[in-house]
Amino acid sequence: MNGMPQGLRTITIPFGTSELTFKLPAANIAWVLDEDEGQPAVDITKAVLEVIEHPIGTAPLQQLLNRKPEGSILILIDDNTRATPQHLILPVLLEAMRGYGVKPEQITLMVCLGTHRPLDVQELQQRVGDEVYRQYRCINLPQSNTDFIDLGTTKAGTPIQVSSLYMAHDFKIAIGNIIPHMYAGWSGGAKMIQPGVTSSLTTARTHLLAAKHISTILGNVENPIRLEMEEIARTTGLDFIINTVINNLSEVVALVGGDVVLAHRLGVALAEPIFARTIDKRVPIVIAGAKPADRDLWQGFKPLNNCGLAVEGGGVLILVIEAPEGISPDHQELVALGSRTTVEVLAMLERKEIQDEVAAATYMAYRVTKERVSIILVTSGISATEAAKIGAFAVTTMDEALALAAKLTSSKTIGIIPYGADVIIRTRLPKS
Repeated sequence: MNGMPQGLRTITIPFGTSELTFKLPAANIAWVLDEDEGQPAVDITKAVLEVIEHPIGTAPLQQLLNRKPEGSILILIDDNTRATPQHLILPVLLEAMRGYGVKPEQITLMVCLGTHRPLDVQELQQRVGDEVYRQYRCINLPQSNTDFIDLGTTKAGTPIQVSSLYMAHDFKIAIGNIIPHMYAGWSGGAKMIQPGVTSSLTTARTHLLAAKHISTILGNVENPIRLEMEEIARTTGLDFIINTVINNLSEVVALVGGDVVLAHRLGVALAEPIFARTIDKRVPIVIAGAKPADRDLWQGFKPLNNCGLAVEGGGVLILVIEAPEGISPDHQELVALGSRTTVEVLAMLERKEIQDEVAAATYMAYRVTKERVSIILVTSGISATEAAKIGAFAVTTMDEALALAAKLTSSKTIGIIPYGADVIIRTRLPKS
């Protein structure tokens, strides 16, 4: 063991563009949820052509496009907080569409930002690839309040405010990725529309519905929030989806395409065995990696809440997250909520004292975990002072995190989740 003291085990957690490596007594480790290699990576070119020529629940893409030969086409893509390899998929798709007789000037590529910040020029170019960026119109979702139009409400009463630019196009394709998601059960499919191209009001209302139920929604595709999203996608006319399934090693292992619901459900069935993990029971301390949801803590709330489900009540979650952009630069009202209880936040919403309802929803989802466990961030982007504002601890090394955890719990039993961003935790024994 190259001189390593007997009984120690080396653990490696992704951290930014590098890794965080440390040693723990092997006797203290209850389990390590390592990456399951699973099925092999697909050939992207062959897979894209297969799903557009033989889609699920729709006619082939060429046939659909031929119904509106001169129509304008909008291709929706996700932003750089997602793992979808848009720069690999788009050239294949666009070349095929060119072969169908579609002219480049008919096509616009738009980043579905939701409430995220716009990509800068360099980020956008990297997202789509140099050649695509040069040949096609590539834009961010316009996010001013005047850029959305009102289409009424869903059956459940959620307001449908959607991008006017999105609605102005004759044919709409959405390219996304399918992973577990604390608000929608699973990402992908209709999630590219809501919240991708809807207003902050529409997004807030669906997020508020989900905020207190993340432990039951995560990994459950047939949930009320997902059904709301799909109703909005149908109402606003999404024509075709292409969704990837990507493992934690950034390998595309499957693609699905076609109908926004039917193709998505097949994708979820393929993704489930990759991301769902079963443990015997929750443990007092869990160390988890946040990558790739690590640009800021706003993204990091996904692994935080996902992995919090593996920690027993009163225990400690140590989240390894670089967070170069801090806690939440796009939703600063979240930090302003401090350590308020969910009851207090709901009362503030009722009194209309909170402007950013999406921030309130995410804060309440965070509180579900925070009220059960202590949270320690191993980070280079968030100071201890900033973390304390939302009731968390922040340190810069794993040694500091473990020393602090020892003060917060007397147990030394630890679970390890190197890739915590997209994991679904299920327990064999009753949850604490």
